[in-house]
Amino acid sequence: MDRQKLMDYLENNKTQMIADLCDFVRIPSVSDDSLHVREALEFALELGRKMGFSAQSVLDGQVGIIEAGEGAETLGILSHVDVVSPGDLSVWKSPPFEPQVRDGAVFGRGTLDDKGAIIASLYAMKAVTELGIPLKKKVQMILGTQEEVEWTDMRAYVKNFPLPDYGFTPDGEFPLCNIEKGAMDLEMIIPYADPQGEGVFLTAVDGGTATNIVPGRAVAKLLKRTGKSDGTFDEVETTLAATGYAVHSCQPEKGDNAIIKLCHELCEMDLAENSAARLAGILKERVTDVYCSGIGLYSENEYLNGEYIHRNTMSVTRIISEPGQIRVNFNIRFSYGAREEDFVKAIEKLAAELGGKMGNISSLPAVYISKEKPFMKVFARAYEEVSGLPNKFALAYGGSYAKAMENIVSWGPIFPGEEDTCHEENEYINIESLMLNAKIFAVAIGDIVLSEDSFK
Repeated sequence: MDRQKLMDYLENNKTQMIADLCDFVRIPSVSDDSLHVREALEFALELGRKMGFSAQSVLDGQVGIIEAGEGAETLGILSHVDVVSPGDLSVWKSPPFEPQVRDGAVFGRGTLDDKGAIIASLYAMKAVTELGIPLKKKVQMILGTQEEVEWTDMRAYVKNFPLPDYGFTPDGEFPLCNIEKGAMDLEMIIPYADPQGEGVFLTAVDGGTATNIVPGRAVAKLLKRTGKSDGTFDEVETTLAATGYAVHSCQPEKGDNAIIKLCHELCEMDLAENSAARLAGILKERVTDVYCSGIGLYSENEYLNGEYIHRNTMSVTRIISEPGQIRVNFNIRFSYGAREEDFVKAIEKLAAELGGKMGNISSLPAVYISKEKPFMKVFARAYEEVSGLPNKFALAYGGSYAKAMENIVSWGPIFPGEEDTCHEENEYINIESLMLNAKIFAVAIGDIVLSEDSFK
């Protein structure tokens, strides 16, 4: 395989890659906006068609498939077109869905997670086919539409379609992430009754934009009730807001949780006793430490068989006040080997202390893939060759589609030392990194699909 031809093709199409990424980002495909999510999926499929690949949507538009070649083995590339909410618009230096190229980067929601990686992967596939060598294997890009929420797309796909033999999802970091933490969302529902008597009452707490984002803002509503001689009350409503720093909940220690910050402020006030005030107290006492010590699940050991697996983390990511109840979501990232049922029991205990119950529960497993698998060695070699950096097998903190299928590894797009702005305001991808991703992927794809060898 002529590697220089791969590099030349990508460099010659750099301007078009940036333009395609900007057009892609202009589509505000927030997960719950089905119209724009479908538009984003069709954008990617049409780009694949223009490149000469077969492309179709399946499962009523839940998943898109772009593929080239045939053979006994299939190399899969899993990614997603949906994005998280832009969060606090006032923090953005430029509108999140009006991409700007500045300071050697493309800014906008989805540039890093995951639209830039899709553009890089598509152009990598095209660079390989431009060599004019018959493909000995199939390369198949599988694009989801609900990765940032409940994965209804990929769960349906796994049940109804043949799966690739191995592959990668460019939805994390370099180098190769052969270990990935598990992810859980546990909801508890706390009953709430309207205030009775005199005092300052906490009547509502609302914060968070998504279950997998440490919230950057939270607001409490307070009601001061003062008794009058005729048996009625004077009532004065006020609000109290807290501002934190929003980050992806896979590494909550990098952010400043506005909900927890607000709970600390509320606990310093002389609030009348009610379930909302007790909830604020419990969140302050049990959830301030993101490493789960407050619920008795602190991980003493960060290593397993000599490999780094980090510690369990937990953050409250959403709190919603509704008539008669308050919903609270806990996002948990558990290390490989931890037991999911232990976290369910811990949150059940918290709910019981407040007279509440469990709500929705969702979980995705932790991942471990052997470093000795042939396809892993190809990926490692491509990374070292193109980037000039040593490959080290690493832990992926985030939850990616690597959890959806066997033999899928999280790989790219963030290089060591780069800022991770996934799920943050002012998200961006460096253009140099975008190009380097495409080149690494092109070499890896070519070395696999142009070879007669098996890489299972």
